[in-house]
Amino acid sequence: MVQNDTAMRIYFEHSGEEKQVPLSNLVATLVDFVDHFCVKALIGPAFSGIIQTGSGADKVARLLNACGCAGRPQAFFTELLSQLGKADGTQKIVINDVELPHLLLMAILEVVLPGNRFFTIKSTEQLERATNIKIPDADRMDMQRVLDTYPVRLSMHTIRQMRVSGDVAYQYLPFIEELDSAGHTNTWIGQFHQGLLEQMYQNRVIFLLNMTCPVYCRFCFRKHKESRNEANPAAADVKRAVAHVADSPNIKEIVITGGDPFMNRKNMACAIDGLMAVDHVQTLRLATRSIAYYPHLFLSDNGELLNYLKRKHLELQAHGKRMEVATHFIHPDEISPQCLEIISDLARNGIAVYVQTPLLNKCNDEGPELVRLFSLLRGAGAELHYIYIPCSPIHGNNVYWSPISKGIDVGRYLRAHLSDRVIPRICTATPIGKMDWNSSGWAVEPVEGNDGFIWIRSPYTPDYFKQFAPLAKGLQNIRVNGEGTIDIQYMARIGDESLFLGSRPKRPGNGPRTTADTDAVLKEMPAGETIAPSIVATGSSTLSRVHETRVEIAAECGETDLEIIRGDDRITDVVIVAPTDAVDCLIQIRRIVRALEVAPHVNAVRLRSLKFNYAPGSYTPAVIDALAALNRLTMVNPLRLEIETQFLVAAEFNPEHTRLCRQLNNRGITVYANTPLLANINDSPEAIHQLAHECRRAGIEFHHLYVAGLPVQDRWNRKNPVVLYDVVDIATRVRREGSGREIPRYIIRTILGEVDFGLSSTVVGQDETLAVKLSPYDHAYFTAMDPDFEWPPGVEIDGDGNPVVPVTGLSKTTDFALS
Repeated sequence: MVQNDTAMRIYFEHSGEEKQVPLSNLVATLVDFVDHFCVKALIGPAFSGIIQTGSGADKVARLLNACGCAGRPQAFFTELLSQLGKADGTQKIVINDVELPHLLLMAILEVVLPGNRFFTIKSTEQLERATNIKIPDADRMDMQRVLDTYPVRLSMHTIRQMRVSGDVAYQYLPFIEELDSAGHTNTWIGQFHQGLLEQMYQNRVIFLLNMTCPVYCRFCFRKHKESRNEANPAAADVKRAVAHVADSPNIKEIVITGGDPFMNRKNMACAIDGLMAVDHVQTLRLATRSIAYYPHLFLSDNGELLNYLKRKHLELQAHGKRMEVATHFIHPDEISPQCLEIISDLARNGIAVYVQTPLLNKCNDEGPELVRLFSLLRGAGAELHYIYIPCSPIHGNNVYWSPISKGIDVGRYLRAHLSDRVIPRICTATPIGKMDWNSSGWAVEPVEGNDGFIWIRSPYTPDYFKQFAPLAKGLQNIRVNGEGTIDIQYMARIGDESLFLGSRPKRPGNGPRTTADTDAVLKEMPAGETIAPSIVATGSSTLSRVHETRVEIAAECGETDLEIIRGDDRITDVVIVAPTDAVDCLIQIRRIVRALEVAPHVNAVRLRSLKFNYAPGSYTPAVIDALAALNRLTMVNPLRLEIETQFLVAAEFNPEHTRLCRQLNNRGITVYANTPLLANINDSPEAIHQLAHECRRAGIEFHHLYVAGLPVQDRWNRKNPVVLYDVVDIATRVRREGSGREIPRYIIRTILGEVDFGLSSTVVGQDETLAVKLSPYDHAYFTAMDPDFEWPPGVEIDGDGNPVVPVTGLSKTTDFALS
């Protein structure tokens, strides 16, 4: 294609830099990119439609033709480099009405602006050169004040991203509004401090092993210069922190963070090796954002750091412990082949990677961008953990703050348009600890005389902190409510006054509980598994549409069912249900998985298996190997395999479940549990707290705690309904005394789909005559899947167009919205 190796010139308009790149390098990069990464999930349907299929050369030829440069790669790159020379993230790169996708531009910029270093920006001139922006003369002095107050550090990876994405630049590029003094100096510093150790919860602590990061996020709650310039702890400090943990048997988990702890390998090795020897420690959680903004840290030296983590994971596992990696992603423009490679490599080797996402005003607070982001991360093997609302109310962060109502609306949007396995918990980190919206906490009322602050009901009590911190003596912005939990003042805008729920009254009539044996309820369960009822017509008895993104399919399904799935790009998850159990139908499962490999929009196959709990011996080495062969955690067109099981009570767990889960995890297969809430069986805070803890110890993701709607609940709870007051008590107890990583989603299933208790639903009625409003759904949602859809009998429509569906097996004993 290239007749001679012309040197292509690029001039960066604002920085004044000029570079030359061989045309052959640019063409080779373009061919390689379209050959390997041009799938619809990564580049979008419009661009995918232009380049179509075939060899890399054929795809490039179609692209050049569409851009008006048929057979003339030099003309194409002349125009592209001209636009990249002006790029500052504020404009799309378009040639002849063809918008070039972000990842393609990143591939080209890796040739034009090579390198993997990071550096600190100390002057406005240096900022302009590095980022190709022009600072107005009127803003130059203020910008220098920002640089002097809140340090700026960037990596070449983020600089390339910032050139072509305003949403990435928004996170890292300093701005003069940071001089706004609204907000706090610190929002989260722990109630107890001892050297590098911080503690806010009874069962887990933080180790701050390194005080700097390769890149500084502008919204970070440690953004002040004093935090960035703190001296790093020494190995002796780490050993003292380990000794404190060894003397504190209630501490089960340690979050190793900073700054970025991976930048201080000596301290990290000291912490991991020291904590490995502490018997009561169960989990180490290693926190880093470098996966997103400095992947070179993990990939350099032939992936030496990744190999180190895999070795330490196996050593920890031999000591009965687990390793997890926590990271942040904000926007889909942060997704890169490098980050997907890192996540997939860790997940394939049994190291869970979980993602936390702050909600940023005018960046990721609408919903569609998070659907794309979370879908890509899930395919690579990540678990989605939290969305933090609002962004930390710290000095200089005012532009990032969204009202609480925006976060609630995003949660409802995700419930409608995202796989249930990818929906994070909507959470706020208050000064005394985290709470989950409208389950373990809620907005009570505005703070009188203090505009911009609200009272939040938290799950914590004064007694909770007495073991490790004199909380009540140190804070003036708390009060104890009638339930005995703490209300905390929090700096936020509510956005919607209806979200103020008031205080919950004391529980009416606290009579003695009766208990029943699990054997009794097991008799109520059907002998074989069947697919769930479909929310819209599918024309098939072996295919059920249970959500826009999810279907359940019988193992004995036909080719027509598979063709329906392949033909609908909205379907990302397929749950396979076998008459007895998934492990008994591996031939049929293999047939289905192979048929779905040509459907790139399907990135997860989930096998329903009660035998994981009740007959774990069914998972022989041969079965595990067969399942692992079907699991494809890859950068491009992933198809991950998951096992869905059920546990009712903690007493069902035994060491065999832990052993089996580790074997599957080490082959990249996630195991998750769904649990029905059953009256007199497990509907107490203690029962679910213990169940959540046992799931966590075994390595099982506690996914859904069904409040109502499963067939067994419709039968069992009809005579003895679950009291909604208990649901809030359960959520409160699990949040307060458990790990944040063992909290389930509280779900109500209906004939029209699933909703989150309290968050994306409203229970109406009184006593046992109840219905639930499904806030995420309207008539258009269902007709988009089935044009002939009509509301089922018994469904009413409220003034907002949302369905209100009868629900059985629940009892509402107060006028309070959630109880």
